[in-house]
Amino acid sequence: MIKRTVMVGLATTALASTSLLLAGPAQAAKNVESCSITDILPDRVVIGTSAERVQFGVRTTCDDQDVKFAVRGAGIGTSAHAFWFAACNYDMLQGPTNFDCTHGGSGVINPIGGTYRGYDFVPGNDLTGPNPIYAGAFVDADHNAKDDDGGGHFELSETITLLRQTRFGDSLDASPEPVRKGKKINLTADLETADWNTGTWEGVDATVQIQFRAVGEKKYRTVETVTATGGKVDTSVVAKRSGDWRAHHPATEATAASTSGSDYVKVKPAR
Repeated sequence: MIKRTVMVGLATTALASTSLLLAGPAQAAKNVESCSITDILPDRVVIGTSAERVQFGVRTTCDDQDVKFAVRGAGIGTSAHAFWFAACNYDMLQGPTNFDCTHGGSGVINPIGGTYRGYDFVPGNDLTGPNPIYAGAFVDADHNAKDDDGGGHFELSETITLLRQTRFGDSLDASPEPVRKGKKINLTADLETADWNTGTWEGVDATVQIQFRAVGEKKYRTVETVTATGGKVDTSVVAKRSGDWRAHHPATEATAASTSGSDYVKVKPAR
């Protein structure tokens, strides 16, 4: 099942010298030749065990102009005009046929094994990290949402970072509850990581921070850092104060950050 990703912050907010341009109302064109793309958005995407629909966008130096854009990933198969993800926000009259141009500049990224193979592209976990992304844009001078203006095209090549999603679910458990001050609190949890080779969740070795927030405090602090062998967290800490415990996996070059739910433990006075 394809999930739709809402990109927070990809609005039509004007910046000091650039504009973030998604599909939007036509505006008067001016100084077409001076336009250029300064950034392709988003710069990173977190993907679980199924495809993600991603809202793309470009920043340009063309303030107050009607800019249309297209983005694409690496080539696939034997055709020089087929790409493993491709989207645009206008009616593409000429060019590759597998661009998704009917969703306002959003397109599906699917790194799960077995989806596409060809050229130097092989789907699966090897796609974690930076991947090439290309954008082309033009000023729609006649405001008809078609690439028929005959000039003013500009391009940019960058990378988009793809991260495998991680999750704890409801697995965190802190026990016993309650506990006497000075005694041990046992903490267990299961960290799962999306496996793009198989489209399933797996337990892998990962760094996990054990965090605590005492009653009356607003922020969590890291008490210790452990290695979750095969995704399994199993450790103990000394009970000092009543409060909430949780596990946190910090982001890496390949995986996204995740945080477990909390578990409250009441600490009673020592005997």
